[in-house]
Amino acid sequence: MIIDDQYYDVIVIGTGAGGGTIAHKLAPTGKKILILERGDFMALEEQNRTSVDVFKRERYHAPEQWYDSMGEPFSPQTNYAVGGNTKIYGAVLQRMRSRDFETVKHQNGISPEWCLKYNDFEPYYSAAEQLYRVHGNTAHDPTEPSHSQDYPYPAPDHEPRIQTLTEAIAQQGLHPTTLPLTLTRQDDDPTGDSEVFGIEPVLKSPNVTLITSAKVVSLHTNSSGQMIKAVQAEINGNPHLFLADVVVLACGAINSAALMLQSANEKHPDGLANGSGLVGRNLMKHLMTAIVQRDGKSNSGTFRRSVSVNDFYWGDENFAIPWAISRIQGDCSRM
Repeated sequence: MIIDDQYYDVIVIGTGAGGGTIAHKLAPTGKKILILERGDFMALEEQNRTSVDVFKRERYHAPEQWYDSMGEPFSPQTNYAVGGNTKIYGAVLQRMRSRDFETVKHQNGISPEWCLKYNDFEPYYSAAEQLYRVHGNTAHDPTEPSHSQDYPYPAPDHEPRIQTLTEAIAQQGLHPTTLPLTLTRQDDDPTGDSEVFGIEPVLKSPNVTLITSAKVVSLHTNSSGQMIKAVQAEINGNPHLFLADVVVLACGAINSAALMLQSANEKHPDGLANGSGLVGRNLMKHLMTAIVQRDGKSNSGTFRRSVSVNDFYWGDENFAIPWAISRIQGDCSRM
């Protein structure tokens, strides 16, 4: 095993929304920071492709096989690259609603009250919106929570066909609202992400080191099992060990859980932070239903999603169970 001769104040594992943002926040402190990323830099033409690329052509699947609860193999839709899944997402950055943090009754059970509330998170939402140059409008969404700061940029205009749909929906007494989008304001690369706003700026700092193609395989604790002191990664087929005071695990929800389980040791036989036995058992993914309306008029299908309808977010007078957010986009819109 190759033991790195540097000692770091902080190691950040992953460069997606979590890792990229915290690296940007910590870099000005002067702390010695190492960022480990499993993937590499993505070519611009590979980023944020249309829906048909993501769903029909099934691009952006991880190279390894995973297995479901029945033991059947599948290739997960997840992206390994600097910027993580923000390189292929829809660039929509919505806040959770105030009531989301309270006890909420759903069709199949109760979502319990959080120990933290919306107001505890609000300053961080505002800071993130400034960092990611969010373009939006808080005026039209009936569910929008309070903001201590306005979005830094106004919402972009809808594509003409979407504008027509938006006006038709409003005529039904509903409240179509613009989606908050992270945009660079650059024509050649319009969609914002954690590489552009988080990682790229901090690489100019002498105290920050980024290593790509570094797959972290284990976290090592000290002898008491109370602190993580080392990170083991595979780089070019060789095992490397990196030492630090603080380790930030930000390699995505499912891979973070998998890494904690893979890091079992004598003090933690069921995996790190898994005294409850629940690590990795309560992960979730978007539940998505697509409703397609055919139209005699053609459209380019290359525009981004830009509008949502949240009137039924908490149900309505006939159905008290929360519904979902509806987003309207072209059938081949940018993802």
